[in-house]
Amino acid sequence: MYDKVDLAYLAGIIDGEGHAYKPNALNGRGERHLQARLLFVQSIKNNGKELCEWALKRFGGGITLTRDLYRWQIQGKKATELAHVLQPYLIVKREQIKRIL
Repeated sequence: MYDKVDLAYLAGIIDGEGHAYKPNALNGRGERHLQARLLFVQSIKNNGKELCEWALKRFGGGITLTRDLYRWQIQGKKATELAHVLQPYLIVKREQIKRIL
């Protein structure tokens, strides 16, 4: 499904600048639930949005711009699926990924 090289590269980004968490969110009916999220942030001053666009193209999710920072994020079932396949490639954030799974 995903290219192994792309997974290894994303794992390196997540290990270095990413975050995996499961916040208490509201769904469309106003009900609270836990939803897995993976994200990383890129500064316009450094690499611009190219890295975020790369992740969007290969893994889906979305990009937002806030205060000169681009943020790539994927959430919900897609984040959980991606977390499962990323887990073997992670070193630093492996425990964060385990907590959202």
